[in-house]
Amino acid sequence: MEGKKLTLAITLTLGLTTMLNGSFVHAASVSELNKQQKELEQKKSSVNSELNEASQKLEENKSNQAALSADMQKLDAEIQEATQKLDEINQQINQKNQEITNLENEIKQIEERIKKRDQLLKERARAMQANGTVNYLDVLLGSQSFTDFISRVTAVSTIMEADKSIIEEHKRDHKLLNENKLKIEQEKAQIETLKGQLESTKATLETKKAEKDQILAKLKEEQDSLEEHYMDLQEQQQLYANQEAAIKKAIELEQKRQAEAAKAQQREAAASGGGGSFAPAAPVTGGLFIRPTGGSITSGFGGRGSGHHFGIDIGGSAGDPVYAAASGVVYRSYYSSSYGNVVFITHYINGQTYDTIYAHLSSRSVNEGDVVQQGQYIGAKGTTGQSTGVHLHFELHVGKWNVAKSNAVDPRSYIHF
Repeated sequence: MEGKKLTLAITLTLGLTTMLNGSFVHAASVSELNKQQKELEQKKSSVNSELNEASQKLEENKSNQAALSADMQKLDAEIQEATQKLDEINQQINQKNQEITNLENEIKQIEERIKKRDQLLKERARAMQANGTVNYLDVLLGSQSFTDFISRVTAVSTIMEADKSIIEEHKRDHKLLNENKLKIEQEKAQIETLKGQLESTKATLETKKAEKDQILAKLKEEQDSLEEHYMDLQEQQQLYANQEAAIKKAIELEQKRQAEAAKAQQREAAASGGGGSFAPAAPVTGGLFIRPTGGSITSGFGGRGSGHHFGIDIGGSAGDPVYAAASGVVYRSYYSSSYGNVVFITHYINGQTYDTIYAHLSSRSVNEGDVVQQGQYIGAKGTTGQSTGVHLHFELHVGKWNVAKSNAVDPRSYIHF
């Protein structure tokens, strides 16, 4: 519990007027309690304002998260669309790759045809070289008759057309080869460009989503903090309600005590002959607090390690009884993550408010609002909460307990151990 504050942001102490060791609290105690009650109402109003403000911040945070979640859903849809388009592009790329493979096969066939024609033309050239160059005009003029001339013309035309056809087809195949190669390169470039654009778009969308994820994470972290603060304020609100009921009870008890004290003084005056004035109650001069439990002190008040110990630790065995150090009103009895099972008691003695805290109990036998007497059993020693061994952590505050524990004093200044 030392080193970690309680979830309460403010703790209110109440005044309780009671009789200790046969001595009466002064008559102004009811007025003091009424004053504390007014202070409580002011602080309660302040907490309510903080609670409303915290509630507004929570709603604003939730609204921001909802808007951000909507943006992220839109981004998710866009990313999914880009992913789908990329899949389609990849399919197109696969299809084009297949077409390219087919074209490459066609190119190989064309190249094979060209190779064969080249071989044919080479063979024709060799034949012409072996037989001598043929002059088609000499062939025509060497005809013996008109019929022979016609035959020779037809033969020459046929040969020339055949050669021309081979050459033209040879040119077309070369042109087709070049066109197919260019087509393949262009299609490849177009597909790769489109793929690059889509990948860039998807990367941009994913970057935006990552940024929004970070913002959303911060909002959720802020929400956790706001909710924790909101719960603290709600706990304070409940505490104030408990304290209000306890103060009302303390006022009733004090009024009853004063009435009984007045009657007792009247009886004493009547018994002494009715003379004399009422003597004021004797102030408490000592013995305000008693030891809350048996055992030796295992850790004192003051600096300890890197922090400050605001109470004393009293060792012993699990289940050892723990008693109220003075009469008072229980204003908090619950389980704390740091204090473990803990009881807070407020005391009003000789016009001064004190708070005592009993922490790390294994069990508690008193509830909030209970009026306890000095020496009354309130629980058993244990090691709950942030505790490393069985002991009672006992604090004494001259004034109200607060988060900073600025009112904490060494209990050994008031109690003999």
